[in-house]
Amino acid sequence: MKRLVFIVSLNTDESFQAVPLGAACIVSALRADSRIAAETDIRFRSFSQSEAGLSGLPVEEAGRRLADILAREAEAAGVTTGLIAAGFSVYVWNRPVLEAAALALKTRFPDLLLFAGGPEITACAETPAVFDWCIRGEGEEADRLLVNSWLDGAPSLPPGRIPVPLATLPSPWLDGTLDSVPIVRDGRGALWELSRGCPFSCSYCYESRGEKTVREIPLPRLEKELEYFSQKGIERIFVLDPTYNASKKRALSLLALIEQKAPDIHFNFEIRAELVDQDLAQAFSRIPCSLQIGLQTVNETSLSLVNRPVDFKKFAAGVTRLNTAGIVFGMDLMYGLPGDNLKGFKRSLDYAIARYPNNLEIFRLAVLPGTELHDRAESLGLVHDKRPPYLVTSTPTFPAHDLERAGRLARAVDFFYTQGRAVSWFLAALHPLDSRPSRFFAAFSGFPAYQNAVRRADEAEHRDIEAVQLAFLEAQYREAGLLPAFPLLRDLVCLNGAWTRALAEGETTELDLSWHPEDLFSPDALDIAGFSDGVCMEPCRVRVFSGPEGPDLVIEE
Repeated sequence: MKRLVFIVSLNTDESFQAVPLGAACIVSALRADSRIAAETDIRFRSFSQSEAGLSGLPVEEAGRRLADILAREAEAAGVTTGLIAAGFSVYVWNRPVLEAAALALKTRFPDLLLFAGGPEITACAETPAVFDWCIRGEGEEADRLLVNSWLDGAPSLPPGRIPVPLATLPSPWLDGTLDSVPIVRDGRGALWELSRGCPFSCSYCYESRGEKTVREIPLPRLEKELEYFSQKGIERIFVLDPTYNASKKRALSLLALIEQKAPDIHFNFEIRAELVDQDLAQAFSRIPCSLQIGLQTVNETSLSLVNRPVDFKKFAAGVTRLNTAGIVFGMDLMYGLPGDNLKGFKRSLDYAIARYPNNLEIFRLAVLPGTELHDRAESLGLVHDKRPPYLVTSTPTFPAHDLERAGRLARAVDFFYTQGRAVSWFLAALHPLDSRPSRFFAAFSGFPAYQNAVRRADEAEHRDIEAVQLAFLEAQYREAGLLPAFPLLRDLVCLNGAWTRALAEGETTELDLSWHPEDLFSPDALDIAGFSDGVCMEPCRVRVFSGPEGPDLVIEE
């Protein structure tokens, strides 16, 4: 009888960014070992915290539910307790549930071999008691050695981290390991790993203790994976490379390869804006893509304390090149960093929005075990949770009540600006109010219609968000004595909103506009006061819809 090996992942949701690539790499490495493949039945089991049967369950119950699923499968296979092993892919968001699952599984099968790996395990100074073995760092080779020694009857591992040769590593895309994952099977999305290691040393990141040398996956494998993605009809790919443009030469080579092999797939890249020159901006503009830029803060004291220097002159120049090339990009901000405060966070928010990001992802600092920042937390006065997700709860300059205020501000920005798709008109709407973005969003966070909307649902439909946006903007313009200019702003918000819904959801919207859409789409319309006074109204009824080549509109008689 073959032994049974489970490799288990638990993801936050079922989006394309939650493809269980790390666990799949382990499965591929095990299956590529001829002895393991011959003597074991390797089963890849991927779960989601949002799926039916797990969503909303307390930690212990969710863990028992996972263990029950695995136990029933083992019993159905007729495998006895000493012939079963289970490996868990552990991250900060799934550790409590997976530890509970491992404990429940061990109760059912006392002789079970339990092992774990992943970033959360790598960060742990000690092995969590529930696991027999913990794999720190890259796991493909270590897991292979552990399973082979288990087959020999004496599970063991050599000390230290075991290097993985990327040149010979099997691809979980090309060997079919990930074909059964629903998001991949349905063609909705994929994660694409290009390299391992990071040339930077940001102290809040796991990479601060990782490799400083970037090891690259060979181009021939990446070319084959691109062909696979195209053949499978994958719609969207999130590129796993912490700084895609750290090497300009390789970045340009891969962009050319993407343009050739997968011109219809949308790619998401993480980049450093300071490293964007004209060549890179033009190369990005030739493929469907969006970029995410880790600004984090404009507080230079904080940046120094977390070892993340930024040349803001080069940063601004890089962002300008992206805007000029018409490339969609977002920015990341972080609050609670050492040396920062609420005023500094607001200044960072104002700086970011002034650069026209398509979206803003705003996070409270997490003091992750295993990072350099975690080791210095006490000396920096950082008070933080000791259990996942390890969020900072106060600092000498950012007390708890200010962190809560920053959190409310971040949620307001996410609702109004990011979910509300406001980038195209937001700064134009703000200019007549003579207000900074941070002040505007602070006021919005207390707006009753917004508070009611977020109580009703975790994520509102865009039409509902737009209604709240318009209600708040009208109230702000009335209070400022600008109500005569509001009809133009309403047309801008409604037309741009309908356009984005046609693009993102394929939705059709009928609008009654006070100005002709060609006038509203012109740059002149962004001068709300001047446009209202100088351009004649041309009332019309417009239908916005998704056409063969993207959003389109017709003026109805």
